[in-house]
Amino acid sequence: MGMFLRYRPRFEQLLTVLGKHPEVEVFDAHIAPPAPLEALAEAEAFLGVPMPAAMREFYQEMNGFFVEWAPRGVEAPSHTGVFGFPDYGQPPGCINLLPVEEALSTSWQEDSHVNEIQEDHFEQLFGRPRTEEEAERLFDRGACCVDNFSKYNHGDLVLGPEPLMVVSTDHGADMEASDFLSFELYLELALSTWGLNRYSSIGIGWSRKPRRIDAWTERPSLDHIIERMREQASELTSTLPVSC
Repeated sequence: MGMFLRYRPRFEQLLTVLGKHPEVEVFDAHIAPPAPLEALAEAEAFLGVPMPAAMREFYQEMNGFFVEWAPRGVEAPSHTGVFGFPDYGQPPGCINLLPVEEALSTSWQEDSHVNEIQEDHFEQLFGRPRTEEEAERLFDRGACCVDNFSKYNHGDLVLGPEPLMVVSTDHGADMEASDFLSFELYLELALSTWGLNRYSSIGIGWSRKPRRIDAWTERPSLDHIIERMREQASELTSTLPVSC
C-alpha cells in the first residue's frame, strides 16, 4: 500500500488473539479492503470539514471492520451479518465499524436511528453555538452511526467543526447525555474493551453533565472480559422465569 499502517495491524491482532483463545468462539469477522479515493472524497464532502486524520487513516487502511464473538458456552440466539443490523440476543462482543459510504449518510437521521442534534447539544460538544453556515450545512445531517455494534446501542459521529463520537441508546435517545471523544480515541476504546458494549464506558445516561474524554487508560485482559461476560450471562439466566 506504500504507507505506514497504524490501525489495521491492531485490528488484525485483535482477531488473532480472539481466534487463538480456547475459551472464545468467534462467529464472524471481516476486514474490508481500503476505501476507494472517491469514497473518501464523498465522505469529506458529507462532513463539510476536513476528515479527522485518524478517521481518514482508518478508512485508507480498511473500509470497515467487523467481529462478533462470545465466550464458549454463552448462548447467542441471534448473529449479526457483516456490517448488518444487530438483533436482540446477539453475542456480547461486537465491533461493527461500517464502510465509510454506509456510515456517513443522512439515512441514519432520516430513519430515526440517531436523533437530530439540538442547539444546546451542539454547544455542549463544541463549546460554541452553530454558525449560520453550519446550521444550513448540517440541517439534515447532524449525526450518523459509525459503529452499529448492538441492537440497542451504537457509536455515533456528531458532525461539527471537529466531528466527535458519542454512544447512545436506541434511536439516539441518550445522545446528549453521553460523554464524547475523538474518533481516534473511540477506536482505542473499542479495541481496549475487546468489543464489549461501549455504552457501559461512555454512555452515562442522566447521572451527570457529559464531559470530553481525552485519554483512555483502561485495558482489561481478555480473560477478565470473558469472566465478566460469563457473570453477566449467569445473572441474566438466573432472572429468567422458569417454564413449567
